[in-house]
Amino acid sequence: MAALGLTACTGGGPLSSSGDVNTVEESLAGRIDEAISTAMEQSRSTQAIVGVWGSDDGDYVRAYGSDEIDGGSLIRGAQATQPVMCALLLELSATSDLDLDREVSKDLTRQVGIEGVTYRQLCDMRSGLADFKSGYLDIFANNPARYWPEQELIAQGLVDSPLPWPGLDMHQSDTNVALLSRALRVRTGGEAQELLSEHVFGKAGMGSSYFPSLASTTIQGSTMTGLTYPSSGGAPVCDVEPVEVPEVSPSMLSGAGATVTTASDLKTFYEQYIGGAFGGENAKVVTETLPTQNPERDAEGNPTTEPDPSGRQWGFGVEKEGPLYGRSGAITGTLTAAYHDPETGYSVVVSLNNSSAGANFVKALAFELAAISAEAGSGPELPWTAEDQAAKLAEGAICQ
Repeated sequence: MAALGLTACTGGGPLSSSGDVNTVEESLAGRIDEAISTAMEQSRSTQAIVGVWGSDDGDYVRAYGSDEIDGGSLIRGAQATQPVMCALLLELSATSDLDLDREVSKDLTRQVGIEGVTYRQLCDMRSGLADFKSGYLDIFANNPARYWPEQELIAQGLVDSPLPWPGLDMHQSDTNVALLSRALRVRTGGEAQELLSEHVFGKAGMGSSYFPSLASTTIQGSTMTGLTYPSSGGAPVCDVEPVEVPEVSPSMLSGAGATVTTASDLKTFYEQYIGGAFGGENAKVVTETLPTQNPERDAEGNPTTEPDPSGRQWGFGVEKEGPLYGRSGAITGTLTAAYHDPETGYSVVVSLNNSSAGANFVKALAFELAAISAEAGSGPELPWTAEDQAAKLAEGAICQ
């Protein structure tokens, strides 16, 4: 496994594939390679794609584990691409009469259980809608090609809704963005593929990204071969080998993470999105963050405690930790994380081809790479070290 992780490593010079770039110091490339190799072993992955873009000190984009992929290969972005729907909402708010505080029920007139929910709340995660995934994790892993009607996902989320203090408390939930995708299609009369292509992918210069047909199960072109362990009770079954999942239905996340993209396109999107490219005057909401830790409240909803302002924050479809804005996510066969610091211009994107370790694992890997860059003088100042994140990765290792 470790040997696979270092396939094609050159360090200190341009890599041979057209999708690969290496303009960083050899020592930094070596540390990145070592971190990816270790994380591949800990997650039982056999392939990975990484992109690290320093503000002034060079870039490093490459693939690991196979000559069939390179740094430009396609990735199922999962929740790391979820903010593209919020970017679409912002663009429509700037180019049409769609107000962010419009109630979604005015457009989805036959949808029960969403009374009082606004478009804004679907991206700032204050709608009170519960996440649909908790009841489906085993099925997603064990039957990845199954088609999921969008209404089934939304209905599952509504079963446990509303969560406490809708409109006030933050509850991260993919149901929000699945509902947003449906509402924007109904309101505009367009399809997600067309709307995103016109208003987001084209505007941001994401030339390789697309929103697939939810009935499709394969990606055409160079991509990693997905892996997963069978799942029981939401945990990997480790007494068997991980299985290849060449067919994965994007409908398991629908509008909340079906987008197919590349490492470079994800970097470009976050630069544009965090930089205020979408939504005109409304673009500022992206980086207006609040703590994800909800306060205690009295009977009228008034806060009686103060959350830690230095902890994890939430903006408009994105989280913020330290100076980094972004998301991590999981879809059967793939883990992906993408983060960007608007102050220094630093970006990191990483994807692994075994989904069983979960989104927090690949997030810790992205944060480790950012810390490695910082320690080499080419990344932002961070409130954690590479050693801190390596410890998290060791704790999250599966089937060892």
